[in-house]
Amino acid sequence: MLPLRFGFAFLLLIGRATAQNYMQSGIATDDLFSLKKIDLVVKEAESITYPPEDFHTVVQVRVPLSTPFSCEVAENRPKWRSDTKPTSVHKLRPGDIDVVSSMGDSIASGNAARERSAWGLLISDRGVAFSGGGQATWREITTLPNIIKVFNPNLIGQALGRGDFFSYNAQLNVAVPGSLDSELIHQVKMFIFKMRRDRRIDFERDWKLVTIFIGHNNICSFECNDKENNSPELHKAHLQKALDYLYDKVPRVYVNIVNILDPTIQQRLPISLTCQFLSRAGCVCMHSANDLKEGMLRLSRVVRNYQKAEEELVFSGRYDGREDFTVELQPFSRVLNGPIEEGEVDSPVLKELIQNISTIWTPDCFHFSQRGNAQVAIQLWNNMLQPVGNKTEKIEDVRLKQYFCPTEDKPYFFTKKNSEIFLNEGHQ
Repeated sequence: MLPLRFGFAFLLLIGRATAQNYMQSGIATDDLFSLKKIDLVVKEAESITYPPEDFHTVVQVRVPLSTPFSCEVAENRPKWRSDTKPTSVHKLRPGDIDVVSSMGDSIASGNAARERSAWGLLISDRGVAFSGGGQATWREITTLPNIIKVFNPNLIGQALGRGDFFSYNAQLNVAVPGSLDSELIHQVKMFIFKMRRDRRIDFERDWKLVTIFIGHNNICSFECNDKENNSPELHKAHLQKALDYLYDKVPRVYVNIVNILDPTIQQRLPISLTCQFLSRAGCVCMHSANDLKEGMLRLSRVVRNYQKAEEELVFSGRYDGREDFTVELQPFSRVLNGPIEEGEVDSPVLKELIQNISTIWTPDCFHFSQRGNAQVAIQLWNNMLQPVGNKTEKIEDVRLKQYFCPTEDKPYFFTKKNSEIFLNEGHQ
């Protein structure tokens, strides 16, 4: 067994290379499920462990057992799980989700979420990651899977602790720190491979929830020097390639595309010397212009263009041909978008929020701390329960911390199709 207390740097160096080498050499073929090489790699990785749980100290305020989950006592409460498995993704209740997966980069893998030093950026704390973590319960660690576990305690796929993407602890959180959007296709294939290998999962009948959050490394590290290969158009194409594969290979899927986060938030926070240093090292494209403000404006424009490309793909109709598959855009992250024109400033509400939420960030002022992951998880959950065209994109809405709940007239996760019905008829 390899204790990674001394192996963090090693993991950081091999993380992306390992993902590329193993997934490209094996999973990239159609003979995905018969590859003994990949199976051996995963089995070996399952013996790798991170430091003990008490190594981490930064956690959210815990909710006492005497306080029920708000949806448990909500008026007009519907059934949480269908009597029989639904065949339509437009009739999907929260309790109908059987399998959960998270894909993306170091934000999706929860890097540094409970660390107090810059070295913590090397630790993938997947169990607390907002979209794929399942450690403890929503009371101690609020994540999207932990919220869904209230509705279906038998949920499968949520990460159980720290570990790299192919580790046992990762489960179906297959996000890879440092990933580019072009590598998302390999994460999709790893997700399928892991599902096929898990005897708890009924591949054909179980409903899968997949959340994708990727593109930050493209815009921070490469776009300023290689615009052609890191353009919004190629971002869209790489997402499309991965989604096409999911659409072709996997039944019963609800996909969340989360708009990428604007990295200029790093510089708009009350910034420390540590943040300044890590910003230059981790987001060189923000510092590529002669003037930092000019670089921030340029990068925020790139972010908007990436977000627009994500929106165009989701609303293209490309994935509307199957009754058991949907791709939905969850835009809550746009609330942190930075100014894109000279003289434009953050809204007073955002400035106030930024001053009061420094604890939601890790020491690099960009990744989410465990508290930040908890807040983001609530926003993602709420977006899923808001109709398309009426989702949280305003900072004023983010200040509200309550959970949205299913009701009798809207018991299902919203999709483009049932949103149209709801907005026209008042029910899904």
